[in-house]
Amino acid sequence: MLEKIAVFILGSCLGSFLNVCIHRLPKEESVVSPRSSCPKCKAKIKWYDNIPLLSYLILRAKCRSCREKIPLRYPLVELITAGLALALYLKFGLSFLFFKFIFFFALLVLVSFIDIDYHAIPVYLCVIGIAVGLALTVWPTLMMLKSGWFNPGSLPLVRAFRGLLFGFGFTYLFKFFGDVFIDFYLKIRKKESIEGERESLGLGDVDFMGMVGVFLGVKSVVLVFFLAPFFAVIYSVFAIIFKRSHLIPYLPYLSLATLTVFFWGDKILSFIL
Repeated sequence: MLEKIAVFILGSCLGSFLNVCIHRLPKEESVVSPRSSCPKCKAKIKWYDNIPLLSYLILRAKCRSCREKIPLRYPLVELITAGLALALYLKFGLSFLFFKFIFFFALLVLVSFIDIDYHAIPVYLCVIGIAVGLALTVWPTLMMLKSGWFNPGSLPLVRAFRGLLFGFGFTYLFKFFGDVFIDFYLKIRKKESIEGERESLGLGDVDFMGMVGVFLGVKSVVLVFFLAPFFAVIYSVFAIIFKRSHLIPYLPYLSLATLTVFFWGDKILSFIL
């Protein structure tokens, strides 16, 4: 029980760091210094006002200095990351796979909330994810080769590269035909854009799916790609009912689909097949 609590707390601390990254990385600011401060009054945030989850509740979602409202996004990121860390611990324990996928999940949270805030993501984040994902397959591959394994297609490094190429190619193919269709539609209807969009998918989405392929493989890329639109439709319906903006970037839906496939992909496949 104590280990689970510790993992949850450490996960929330990771979420707190991700909040800093979400705020600063798109602005090309350091995530190390200076200390966090209130965006409105610029007052430095004391350590006891920066405790993940608890400080938000203690301060009643307001800055101690100027009483400006603290966005719900901050505790939400901390709670999501803590929950994912606990879920991974229950699935893998404190193993190599736990640390591999907590890194991957942290990237999912990071790029999703950056995309929500800025409608774009730094491409290098997905590149880092791809590079680390490939690097993490080197040692298991060497161990399998050392044990006399002679099926190249089953080697982790080969599977990761195959997932990378498929993730890029599969997604870019749909992007290409989607862009052609949108361009044709806009010309026929004599419009400049569809609700401000002229692309079916952004290149950031293509890079993201390449990263998904590295960590989860070819089958997961297909499942994620076709599951994400269902989440987008569900959110859009609720947004219309409650009269809220439904113009949210697509990448968060891809991340949600990725998490769904990671935990329940086998059940989804067995249901489909």
